Amino acid sequence: MKKAKGQGKETERLLQLLEEKQNLDGEALARLLALQKLDKLKLIAENTIDVVCLHHPADGQYLYASPSTERIMGYTPDDLKGKVPFDFIHPEQYSKLLKNVSNSSVGFSSMPEKLELKFRTKHFGYQWFEGYTKPIFDKKGNVLLVLSCTRNIQDRKLAELERKEKEIIQQNLLLSSILFEKKKHIIKKIEHRILEVEPNTRKELRSILSHIQETMNLDEDWEDFMMHYKKVHPDFYSKLSTHYPNLSQKDMKHLAFIKIGMTSSDVSRIMMIKKESLRVVRNRLKKKLGLSTSENLITFIQHL
Repeated sequence: MKKAKGQGKETERLLQLLEEKQNLDGEALARLLALQKLDKLKLIAENTIDVVCLHHPADGQYLYASPSTERIMGYTPDDLKGKVPFDFIHPEQYSKLLKNVSNSSVGFSSMPEKLELKFRTKHFGYQWFEGYTKPIFDKKGNVLLVLSCTRNIQDRKLAELERKEKEIIQQNLLLSSILFEKKKHIIKKIEHRILEVEPNTRKELRSILSHIQETMNLDEDWEDFMMHYKKVHPDFYSKLSTHYPNLSQKDMKHLAFIKIGMTSSDVSRIMMIKKESLRVVRNRLKKKLGLSTSENLITFIQHL
C-alpha cells in the first residue's frame, strides 16, 4: 500500500487493517479498533484539521506539536524545537497574542478566548488562523502546561474581507450616485432658468454655466462611479448588454441603482421620476427583460 504524504503511522496501520477486512459495519469496525489496540488519540491527532500544541508556561516554548502541524503549516517537530509562537506571529498582532498567552500562563483564561491571528507558514507566507490557548493545571492549581489549538481560516478570512470591502464600496456607490444626480439636477435647473432670461445675456450665462459644469466634474464623477460599480458587480452591465440589447442607457442606469439596493424613493428622486409614474416605468422595464407581471423586478435584478 502506497503511503500518502503526511500520513501518520497509526493511520497507516488502520488502512492496512481495513484493506484486509473490507465492508465492515459500525459494530465490526468498533471491535476491530478495540482488538488491535489502535491509539485513537494519536489517530485523531494525525488526521485533525487543527494544529494542537503544548507549550511551556514560562516562555511559551513548543513542547509538542500534533502531526497535523506539518500538513497544515509545513513545520516538522524539529522546525519547532526551541521556538515560541512569537517567532511565527505577524508583527502587527504580537501584542494581541502576548495578552492571550500571558493569561493562559498564569491560569486567568478559564474560558478559552478565540483569536484570529496571522501566522507565518513554512511555504505560503503569512496566513490567517483561528485558535485559543488553555492552561492545564496540576493538583495544586499551578499551570503545568499551556495547550494551543489553531485552525487555518485563510479562505474564510479572505472571503470575509472581500465581502466587507464590497459592502463599503456599495455604500459609497449609493452616496456618490445620489450626489451625482443631485449635481445634474442643479445644472438642469440652471439651464432652464437661462432660457427664461433675455437673449442678450444668455451667451454670458451659458459661459458661466460651462465653468460650473467643469468645476462639478460630472463626467469624472460618473466614470468614478462606474469604476467602483464594476468592482462590486463586474458582470452586471455586460450581462444586460448581451442578453437585453434593447435596454437604453437610462434603463441600464435605473437597473444599476436597483442592483446597489437603492430604494424606490431614492430612484424616483435621483432619476426625476414621479413616484406614481415609477410603477409604469418599471412595468416597461419588466417587458423589456421578458418578465411576467407576477415576477418581481427587484428580485430578478438582485440575482442577475
